[in-house]
Order: sequence, then structure tokens, then C-alpha cells
Amino acid sequence: MSQLGFSINLAKCVGCRACAVACNAELNTVKGTRYRTVVEKQGGTETKPKRLFVTMSCFHCKDPACLKSCPVNAITKDENFGIVLINRDKCIGCKYCAKVCPYGAPVFNENTKKMEKCTFCVHRVLNDDRSALTGLKPACVNTCIGKALDFGEDVGNTGTTPSEFAPRNYTNPSVTFDWGWMEPW
Repeated sequence: MSQLGFSINLAKCVGCRACAVACNAELNTVKGTRYRTVVEKQGGTETKPKRLFVTMSCFHCKDPACLKSCPVNAITKDENFGIVLINRDKCIGCKYCAKVCPYGAPVFNENTKKMEKCTFCVHRVLNDDRSALTGLKPACVNTCIGKALDFGEDVGNTGTTPSEFAPRNYTNPSVTFDWGWMEPW
């Protein structure tokens, strides 16, 4: 099995949130629901301030806590590419998955009373029987103005994670952080 994942260059992200808007448009989310968010972190000193933007969504973990927590097995992991999906027909909206996800990925849809999250634009990136990649990118990656967001197979767990990010060994998120010219903080 191959594992699709995101690659995020933190030095290139300017916090424009185009990725979040593209995600909402592509997946036609209800008002107030966000499958992708951009977290802003400020630090440094008065004379040398620092500002960091981290784009966050489901990281389609290799060992997803959300999958283990679902009492009705509504969450599955694609056997070919590792995409973690929620079956809305099975979901009972108990919110257990949201409670255990360290990245805040699953969100509750007030209209349907079901949990939802990033699908990695599975309808774009995989063919109809989900056996091969199409060559298309997820909407968030396709729209990223600064080219800070990318995706691919087996991106691994490399790079230094931003502080306050959950320990990698908890779920093994399929994401790589590249600090570019910045020093990790």
C-alpha cells in the first residue's frame, strides 16, 4: 500500500487561506464548516517578531485515532492509498472521532448531524474504482498561491514539526513540514 500525504512548506505559507476557500468550494461545505483551516502563530521578541501560518486538515494518518474510536466502523482507511474517509450512511454523529483527533479534523455538520472531514478530494485524485491516481491534485493544493502546500505518495514523517503539534508517534500523520529559510520554533 502506498500512503498519500501532504507536504507543507511553512516558509512559503502567507496565510491567505485560499486553500481553505478552495476546499469549501470543492466539497460544497455548509456555512461555518471547515475541513481545512489556517492557524496563525506569533512569537519572537519585540525587536524580532515571528509569524507563522500552518495549514491544517485531516492528515490521513497511518494509524488514525479517529478510525479506532468509531463505535460503528463508519471511518475507513483506503487500502490502496491510505485515504481516511467517513461513511456518512454509517456515521451516528457521536463525535468520538473529533475528541480523539489531535488535529481537529473531524467536524460535526449541524444539518446532517453527521461527522465530516477532508476527503483528500478522493473524487479528484483517484480513479472511479480507487485503484490508481488520476494525476489531479486536491483543490487545496491546486489553489495554493505560494506553492506552500503539495501532496504525493509516501511523503513520510520528516522535518521538524511546529511546537504544540501532537507527537508524531500518536497517529503517524502523513505530512511533512519544511521550514525553508525559517528556523524551527
